[in-house]
Amino acid sequence: MARIDDYKESFRLASEELKGVNPHRVAKLGGATVDLDAQDRPQITLRFFNNDVAITIGEEIEIQQLEDSREVSLPEKIILCHYLLGSDGSRLTNNLINFRQIPDGHFYFSAFQKRATEPLLMTFGNAPETLLQCGEKIGAVVAQYGDFSITVPALPKIPITLVLWKGDDEFPPEASILFDETIMKYLPVEDVAVISGMTVYKLMGIKKTLES
Repeated sequence: MARIDDYKESFRLASEELKGVNPHRVAKLGGATVDLDAQDRPQITLRFFNNDVAITIGEEIEIQQLEDSREVSLPEKIILCHYLLGSDGSRLTNNLINFRQIPDGHFYFSAFQKRATEPLLMTFGNAPETLLQCGEKIGAVVAQYGDFSITVPALPKIPITLVLWKGDDEFPPEASILFDETIMKYLPVEDVAVISGMTVYKLMGIKKTLES
C-alpha cells in the first residue's frame, strides 16, 4: 500500500474515533476551545504552530486554518486528531527528556534522527543564531540549553525544544531535540517523531524565505 493510502486510512480511523468523543471534554484536556459553527456542529479551535486551526465534527471531520488560506496537510490532520484523542490534561512539568527516553523511542530513533535531528543540524548547525530569528516566526521563545535553543509551542500541551551547540576546532556542531516528559500523555511515539520533523521543516522553510 502506498504511503498516501496509509495516511488516508490513518486519518479515516482517527476521524471515526473523534466523531464519537465528547468535544467539550477533549477540547478542555487538550488546551483548546469548542463552539458551534453556523450548522450547529461542534468546532474545536486550537493553536497549532502559531496559527489557529478549526476542527469541525460532523458527518466528516473538517480541519482548516483560520488565519491563512494554506491547506492543512494530511499528516497534520492526523497529528491534530491524535492529539485530541490522546490528551489527558496532564500539566507540563518542565522536566525535559530526549526521544530515547520516550517509551518505545528506541524503535523509532533512527527515523526520528533522519526526520528531525539531522535536518536541524544540517540547516542551522553552521549558523545557529539564525534558529532564534526563524523561531520567532512560529511563536518560539528562547530557551537556556546548549549554545542556542528555542522552545516551539507546536500544540497547546506540546512544547518542542531545539538545541544547538556550536562547533570548534575539536568538535563539529551538534543538535538535540527535547520534550516535556508529559509528551507521552498526548501523542504516541511515532507521532512525536512526525511532529518533530514538522517543526524542523517549518523552520527550514522560514530560513529559506528569509534568505531569498
